[in-house]
This record gives sequence, C-alpha cells and structure tokens, in this order.
Amino acid sequence: MSLLSRLATAIQLTRLTIAFGAVSDIWFVILLLRSGMGQGRPLEPAAHGTMGPVPPLAPLETAAVAVPAVAALPLPAALLAGAVIAVGLFAYGASLNDVMDVRHDATFTPDRPIPAGRIGHAQAMVVTVGSLIVAVLGAAWIGTWSVCITLLVAAGLLFYNATGKYIPAVGVVSMGLVHAGHMFIPAEDLSFTWPVWMVMTHATAVAAIVHVLEDKRPRFDRRGVAMAVTGWLFWSLVLLWIARMGGGQWPAELPAWRIALPLSIGLAFVVVARHKTSGLEGRRAAEKLRRYGAMWQALYGAAWLFALGLTHEAMWLGALAFGGFAVMTLIKEITGVGGRPVAYR
Repeated sequence: MSLLSRLATAIQLTRLTIAFGAVSDIWFVILLLRSGMGQGRPLEPAAHGTMGPVPPLAPLETAAVAVPAVAALPLPAALLAGAVIAVGLFAYGASLNDVMDVRHDATFTPDRPIPAGRIGHAQAMVVTVGSLIVAVLGAAWIGTWSVCITLLVAAGLLFYNATGKYIPAVGVVSMGLVHAGHMFIPAEDLSFTWPVWMVMTHATAVAAIVHVLEDKRPRFDRRGVAMAVTGWLFWSLVLLWIARMGGGQWPAELPAWRIALPLSIGLAFVVVARHKTSGLEGRRAAEKLRRYGAMWQALYGAAWLFALGLTHEAMWLGALAFGGFAVMTLIKEITGVGGRPVAYR
C-alpha cells in the first residue's frame, strides 16, 4: 500500500477532515480566557484585541479567582496543546465508532476502511487507543483538571458508541454534551457558557438531522423527538445556571445588540445547510452537512469573540474556519475520502 493510500485510510478512519471544528471550540475558550474574560467572575470588556496573557489580578481578585493554567503557557504552546487535545479526542471517537460497528459497516457501508480491508481491526484498535493517549498527553500539558475532563469526554464518547447511538434521543443529546464538555478542558470553571450552549445546540441538531438523512435505525418517532427536546432543554438550563452562578452573564458595559451577531450566524447555518443539501439524499447530504457543520463551529467562536470586542482573536478563528474548510475540501478531493453511497441492485 502506497503512502498516499495509507494516509487516505487514516484520514477516513479518524474523519480528520472535519476535526478543525473541534479544534476551533477549544481555541475559542483559550483565547477567551487569555483575554481575561469568561472565568469565574463577571465579564468585563476586554482591551481591543489583545493576544497576550491575562494581566495580573489585584490582590482581592487573586484570592477569589485563580489565573487559568492555560494563560500561564506561551500562546503558541497553549494553542498547540488545545489542537492536540481536540484532534486526539476527535480521532478517538471516530475510530472507536468504526471499531465497534464492523458488522454494521460490512453490510451498509462496505467502503469504510475496516470492512474494505484497507486496515485491520487490530490496527484500528491501536489508532483508537493511541488517539486517546495523545489527547491525554495534550491535556497534561495544561493541568490535572484538563486531564480529568478529557477522560470524562472520552467516557462520553464511549457511552455514545456503546449505547447512546442505539437510542436516537439519547444519542443526539450525548453528542451535544460531548461537544459542550470538551470546551471546559482548558478551564474547568468556565463561567461564560452562552457559546458552549450554542455549540451544544448546533451539535445536537446536526446529529439529529444526520440520523434522519442516513435513515439510521431505530428511526426517530414522536416519543424520541420529545425525549431529545427534553434532554436538550435540561442541559441548556444547566449551562445557563452555571453562567448565572459564575457571574458569566453578558457584560453590562457592552451593548446588548452585539449578541445578535452569533445568533445571526446560527440562522445563517440553517439557510446554508438547507441550500447545500437540497437535491442530495442519504449519505451524500449527511456528509456535506457534517462538513459545513464543522466550519460553522469555528464561525460561532469568531462571532462571539467579535461581539465581545476581541477583534484580533475573532480574525484568527475566522481564518481557521475558511482555511480549515479549504484544506478539508482539498484533502477530500485528493484522497477520495468522501466515497460513494452504497448502490442497491
């Protein structure tokens, strides 16, 4: 097998072409915390677009709020650690799904790497465990709490693949919680949880629509939809309660209309996703929805940073969104990761 073929197999197994969405979520939190906002105290307007470490706190503030460990690292090191964590967890979850679904994939998606014979089951297990180890090592670079939350998110991915995805309502809510949980890895006491809520809502909705597009079994029924909405509402209230208790409400000094920017980005996703998937069916529509969904995770972060006055940080994440999407599309075209839907005769 050529090097390009091995690379294509690894990318298809781990689905790394859409991992930049997870990277952008963690980078958003890192940039937010390093600006002096979002952690365990009422939010204050940040200075115009600073990328430096958190300024020293006054003595009384130091006693009440500890400087996040990620702020003590040089910015490149912090971003690198965040990327390693996000990519490691994403690769772990994606490859774990294929390892546990070998029989199902052999029947319905025989073009996947394991049933197609491009990688052995034992080798896929090595990739799965190795990805988790990489994520934990990246979290250890930040601190003990980051390791604990990383392992908790990994446990959530294991629950989803072992049980959650077989119960549609539980599966889509679990996927939303996994996306929300990994945003707490850089700082366990993140108090500004509105962006976390938006990412959780986005991931839950995308997971539900993909479930329907791919016609997965069991299908959603009225009871399942009601359970999913109830679960989403419960965890939404939990996140908003965290924001209220931690003082992470919207800064009083900033005009309220700025919150309309991230909300408008969410509405734009609905329009774009509907347009891009119109005329497509099944796996093709689901694959395109995943790609644009990953891009939008970075756009959400950029919109929140811009709304909070962190212009330079917003430009960084915006560049990641479009650059990541371009690279993802290029890799997909070169390696043929997209594959073709199964044709029944």
